[in-house]
Amino acid sequence: MRAFRINEVKVFYDEELDGGGTSFGQLYVPIIRRLIGRSKVCFEAFSGPAFIGFSLLVHGLCEELVVADINPEAINYVKLTVDENKLRGNVRYYISDVLDGIPEDERFDLVVGNPPHFNENTVRNYCRIVKCNEIELLKSYDAGWNLHRRFYLNIHKYLNNGANVILVENTEGSDVKDFVGMINEGGLKYVGVIKPELEDIMQALYISIRGWNVNRGLSKIVKRLPYDAYKLAFTLGLNIRYKPLIDYISSMSKFYFVWNRKST
Repeated sequence: MRAFRINEVKVFYDEELDGGGTSFGQLYVPIIRRLIGRSKVCFEAFSGPAFIGFSLLVHGLCEELVVADINPEAINYVKLTVDENKLRGNVRYYISDVLDGIPEDERFDLVVGNPPHFNENTVRNYCRIVKCNEIELLKSYDAGWNLHRRFYLNIHKYLNNGANVILVENTEGSDVKDFVGMINEGGLKYVGVIKPELEDIMQALYISIRGWNVNRGLSKIVKRLPYDAYKLAFTLGLNIRYKPLIDYISSMSKFYFVWNRKST
């Protein structure tokens, strides 16, 4: 068991349950802060251990958090995080196949999620890079975009007027055109694609380095820096073309966020 630290909150998880929530998932924090601000009730779909949702909660971007995942083991870790950090009054969690296990009276102001990024046309290339065992496919593979379709056709029932729905996707697995038809069919207003800005990537990496609590190499030093000093170090790394940093920025740039809204 591991713990990803977000300020004083420890998010517990098993390594194989991390589908990117500790890395590109942290892009949500600067993006939501920049474009939307604080919401009352946030919902993380396809949550796994809920790295994204807990980070939004800890960073003051939502007052209440609801999370759901089909994997009981992931929700057991959510329960442990809630109990160990005394968050029971702020967090609700459900074992749910997409939205099937969500009570009908739940209502959300912001919905986020890191769904599987690959369908049958793109997963083969992914599996050449990553060992695609059963757990990896559960995190990464959406046959015929069926999970996305079920999500987009049903999420409107749980939204307050004006609610925002933002899912993270991967350019190596999809194009926004794959989802716009489902979005329209589900009665949502498609707002557009959000591409991470350099400042977003810089802030997300800072959250990740501090969360992973790595005690070796540059990360051991960086995690102790106040943000302003870290920002200077990040800029220096860019200026000298520090390869690990350049590679990281490139890897984060392949993710995009599909922004939708429930019309008032």
